[in-house]
Amino acid sequence: MGKEKNKKNISQPNIILCEGDDTFYFIKGHLEYLQKNEAVFEKFQAFDFGGNKELPTFLSDDLPVKPGYDNITSIIIIRDSEDNFDSAVQEVKSALKKAGLPVPSEPNTIEQDDKIRVAFSLFPSLSNIKQNGTLEDLYIENLVEVGVNSVLDDIYAFLDDLKSKGRSFTWPHKTKLHTYFSVTNDYVTMKVGEATEAGAFDFECAKMNVLKELLKNIAMAKPIFPLAATSAADEAILKL
Repeated sequence: MGKEKNKKNISQPNIILCEGDDTFYFIKGHLEYLQKNEAVFEKFQAFDFGGNKELPTFLSDDLPVKPGYDNITSIIIIRDSEDNFDSAVQEVKSALKKAGLPVPSEPNTIEQDDKIRVAFSLFPSLSNIKQNGTLEDLYIENLVEVGVNSVLDDIYAFLDDLKSKGRSFTWPHKTKLHTYFSVTNDYVTMKVGEATEAGAFDFECAKMNVLKELLKNIAMAKPIFPLAATSAADEAILKL
């Protein structure tokens, strides 16, 4: 896995810059899933830009010296909103501005100049809806296992009991998801990327369909408005 993540050459015109290992392998899995049905997604390549504080340096210094950079037609940045959606938006916009790249006004919109198109999206909403959280929050909402909610209820009760006894969790979103992995036969010991590859996540969920449309639009140079799936009605509209 590591060698593929750290490929030096840019081989596709549309690149997705991912926050860290988990996002990189999750997006890589998503692209492989999409490529089975639509050729447009074969023109994407994912890179790991590291932690969020590393994004400005990656955009300004690291990315432009990669072989193939001059052939890029679009960049999409994907990261967690963490505990402050608005702050995450401003951090991405500041990094893009520092790098001299087009700066979208908000998540899931495309801004462009005469050379390149740029967009960004934030987990867990993958839309312009303000929602704090992480990839793990999105992931645990869209597991494929039948009857998973009853399992999650037991996991949450167990973790709440531990907290009442003084146990603290620095990364509760990761604790919840990996506790779930640990009580399955198929995903125990797996990292997020490995579990994704093994089929733990539902790529046909509403939020991933919103991301799919963003990818397709930026690759096909279509102007778009912010997309957000918030209800069954929204999902129906997005499929039209």
